[in-house]
Amino acid sequence: MGISQLLPLLKSIQQPVHLSDLSGCCVAIDAYVWLHKGAFGCATEIGLNKPTDRFVQYCMQFVNLMKHHNIKPLLVFDGGPLPSKQYTEDDRYAKREKAQAQALQLYHRGSRREATELFQRCVDITPELALQLIERLRREKVDYIVAPYEADAQLYYLEKIGLVDAVITEDSDLLVFGCQRVIFKLDQQGNGVEIRRANFRHVQGLQMAQWSDQTFRHMCILSGCDYLPSIPRIGLKTAYQLLKKHVTAERVLQTLRLEGKYQVPPGYEAEFQRADRTFLHQRVFDPFDRVVKPLNPIPNGLDEQGLHFIGA
Repeated sequence: MGISQLLPLLKSIQQPVHLSDLSGCCVAIDAYVWLHKGAFGCATEIGLNKPTDRFVQYCMQFVNLMKHHNIKPLLVFDGGPLPSKQYTEDDRYAKREKAQAQALQLYHRGSRREATELFQRCVDITPELALQLIERLRREKVDYIVAPYEADAQLYYLEKIGLVDAVITEDSDLLVFGCQRVIFKLDQQGNGVEIRRANFRHVQGLQMAQWSDQTFRHMCILSGCDYLPSIPRIGLKTAYQLLKKHVTAERVLQTLRLEGKYQVPPGYEAEFQRADRTFLHQRVFDPFDRVVKPLNPIPNGLDEQGLHFIGA
């Protein structure tokens, strides 16, 4: 989920935060983060298709905690599958199905403890489970949005247009999209960890003061993301060193092919561009105009018909 090792890389600018620090703010939340954590505690019931609302109660504890601290919560749900993420979703689905079958076998053999561990590993938040929380939010008059595709892009867009002041998630992709204020690791006492984009220039051991959002995004894509696997043996620190030396991703890839030290897969450059455009132009819902639009305007001369991977 997100960019591997990005949060540890940014550890020097992580600051403790409490929900009370956000009093008076509107904060957007990746609803599936709370849903997954809540479902973890009742994974066996979900795996056996037994009725339960324990995961809904878990989510509402956080909603009520935010209200207690005078914060307006806005929950954002994932929508349809994004074409750019198909290979990742297919892989996750196959692993979940295998673990689910094994969990059921263990459960029916009486190995309840081992079965529970497997159910927890493969718990899947289905649209039906998400709907249970949505119906509760409606009754409690709590605002929510179902994104056309990924919640990540929608969360960033809500911050970009000034509708929310911060975002709560566990997905480091929000920093790649460009979020300015992100809160991770929120616990049930209201404590979390905050990363502000304005502090990127102060990251210890990295020289990013002059880096553009594009350079940071390209470093993350090169290291491997949900839209594109990394080049073998290139992680975040190597991607940083390569961009520091060669400045642009285009020059990095040209050098890697010329030197032959790394095995750059065939067609990688085109796939890199596709991943980059997914971060830039993925479809989101505009709550003011009430229309689906690209996250950022598509440049003149770029054929929208060729951008099917960002969603319809």
